Amino acid sequence: MSSHEQRRQVTVRTTPKLVPFLVAGLAVAFTAAVITVYATAPAENYSRPASLGYMTFVYCLPALALSATAWLATEKVLRRRASTYDITPAERK
Repeated sequence: MSSHEQRRQVTVRTTPKLVPFLVAGLAVAFTAAVITVYATAPAENYSRPASLGYMTFVYCLPALALSATAWLATEKVLRRRASTYDITPAERK
């Protein structure tokens, strides 16, 4: 084979991991729930842990959506920064 036929183009880029984005979103939601529950007066019908669980659930849904959107935006930016290289196979001995 000629050396022209053996050349290839490869694209190298970094990709963010999804799980850290989602975990950070859940941490922000839990922190917001703690602040909300302990900054307001306690309800007569519900205990603080029950209120904390409910508010965490309520805040987790939008937080997960926002963190997934942030991951997608980061993925799009990093996709534009991809580098393309011409490679040739190494000589075998």
